[in-house]
Amino acid sequence: MVDKLLQYFAKFRPLTSIEKDAITADINIRIFKKKEILLKEGQIAHNNYFVLEGFVRQYIIKHGTERITNFYTQEDWILPAIGQENPSPSTFYLDCIQDCVLVVANDAEGSEFMKTNPKFIALSQMILEKEILKQQKHFSEYQNSTPEERYLNLLDHHPDLIQRISQIHLSSYIGVKPESLSRIKKRIALNSGLKR
Repeated sequence: MVDKLLQYFAKFRPLTSIEKDAITADINIRIFKKKEILLKEGQIAHNNYFVLEGFVRQYIIKHGTERITNFYTQEDWILPAIGQENPSPSTFYLDCIQDCVLVVANDAEGSEFMKTNPKFIALSQMILEKEILKQQKHFSEYQNSTPEERYLNLLDHHPDLIQRISQIHLSSYIGVKPESLSRIKKRIALNSGLKR
């Protein structure tokens, strides 16, 4: 599993053997079972996560109904605790849709790691900037899209996710009831058939 993380970092810049050893020595990889909760609404987030395997969902509960606002899959960062000088209670939940293998990290451990391995500061800033832009883009697209556009976006960017999660989770994410999701899928299939 550590190899997957090293391969991810190597996409940004080559790692020396000393840097690989430093990551391997300090890494905290944990297995979480399906339905295990990582964070609840109202809790203070202490950990950030990197997904090596599995799916995590982020959701809110509004008027007694769950509403999924994001999915995290392989090579996604989940950053509820990033840079919290004055932490506030979480406004959402995080749980595992299936068994997951996650890197678990917090700011205190990260700061300590950077002190002893300062060469990682530039790399971590590069990754953090990329992730913040990615999450801002996701939030903006999610807020300004229709359910059908959300479904098409998943179809384009995460077709594997559509195959591996329940229709209830999928309909919750795009913001419709399961029967409406079925109609959207039929309409898209019909339109793609007409285009051929």
